[in-house]
Amino acid sequence: MDYGIVRSGSADIYYERHGESGESLVLLHGNNESMHRMQPQIDYFSKRYRVLAIDSRGHGQSGFGKGELNLDTMSVDVENVLNELGIAKTNVLGFSDGANIAMLLAIRRPELVSGLVLVGGNLKPSGMTAGIFLSVNAAYYLTKLAGKFDSRLRLEHEFYHLMAKEPNISPSSLERITAKTLVIAGNKDLIRPSHTHLIAKNIPDAKELILEGDHFIIYRTPEVINEAADKFLSGE
Repeated sequence: MDYGIVRSGSADIYYERHGESGESLVLLHGNNESMHRMQPQIDYFSKRYRVLAIDSRGHGQSGFGKGELNLDTMSVDVENVLNELGIAKTNVLGFSDGANIAMLLAIRRPELVSGLVLVGGNLKPSGMTAGIFLSVNAAYYLTKLAGKFDSRLRLEHEFYHLMAKEPNISPSSLERITAKTLVIAGNKDLIRPSHTHLIAKNIPDAKELILEGDHFIIYRTPEVINEAADKFLSGE
C-alpha cells in the first residue's frame, strides 16, 4: 500500500493505493464516512485490481477547503487525483454519495471511466423515500440553526446539506455516460425503487440489480456486493 495527498483547488485530498496489478478501480465512500468504511472492498478487489481509495473532500483525512461542500467539486477532486497519478482510464465503484460523485465524473469526463458500479445512488434528494427525505430536511434545518453556536454541528450541517440539497443530476445527462454500468440497490433501500430504475433506464445499456437488504448492503453483506461487482466488471 502507498498513500499520498493531491492538492485539488483549496483542499488536500488524501488517497491510498492497494494492489500490485490489474485494471484500475477507484472506490468512493458515502456521506460522513471515509475510505476505511470500504475496507472489505479494498481487501477483496486489491487481489485483482489496482485499487485507488479516496477520502472525499471534508471527509476522513482530506481537507475541507473553502466554501460549502458540494458533489460537483468532489467529482473534480477525483479527476484531479487521477490526473496527478497518471491514470487515464479507470473503473469506479461508488456507494451512496460516492455513487453520485461517480455519476458526475462519468457524465463530465466519460473517457476517464471504463466501468461503473453504483450502489445506492440517487439523482435528486426527492429520490429518497418520503420518511427519510423529511427526516434529512429536518436535520438540515436543525443543524443550520444549532451550528451558529457549535462548530461541530456546522460540520454536521455540511453533511446534511449534501443529502438535503444534492445531487441535482438530470436523467437526460446520464446519456453521456459511456462506461458499462451496473446499478445496485437494496429492496429495502432508502432510495425509492422507481428512482433506482430511473437511473438504470437512462444510462445507456446499464444493468440493474436489486438485492435483499437496505441502503447499507455494501457493508452488511460485502461479499454479495463484491462478487456481483467483480463479475460485472470482469465480464463474467
